[in-house]
Amino acid sequence: MTSKEKIRIWGRNFELEVRYDCYTGEEILESQKKALSAFLGSEDAVDASLEEVKKYCLEQNGNDIGESVIENIFKYVMPKYIYVLRNTEKPAVAVMCNYKFDPEHGIAIVFEDGKIHQIGKQDMIL
Repeated sequence: MTSKEKIRIWGRNFELEVRYDCYTGEEILESQKKALSAFLGSEDAVDASLEEVKKYCLEQNGNDIGESVIENIFKYVMPKYIYVLRNTEKPAVAVMCNYKFDPEHGIAIVFEDGKIHQIGKQDMIL
């Protein structure tokens, strides 16, 4: 099941598809609905993740970037959709992004409890 949500990420407005971790025929869990709602209400956490994402990019591909400071993150990372994990113990949401230096795997920015939890390849989520 999918829907769309308007969200501001790192100073730019997006309308992103929301995808839920559900098999065909499964219901969206109440914990998934709450996780999405909490994420959409945590604009500060999303804004705060910018520095972590820049750090990740520089650690992974600093030589390719060729600078020690990233002025425009959108040259390298572009949010594509929101993925709501199916986890009742630790409700989590990931912003799935295209990543210039790894177009096959992209990156996932995972948020738990209203703050950034982890950044890595999308494979860690999917």
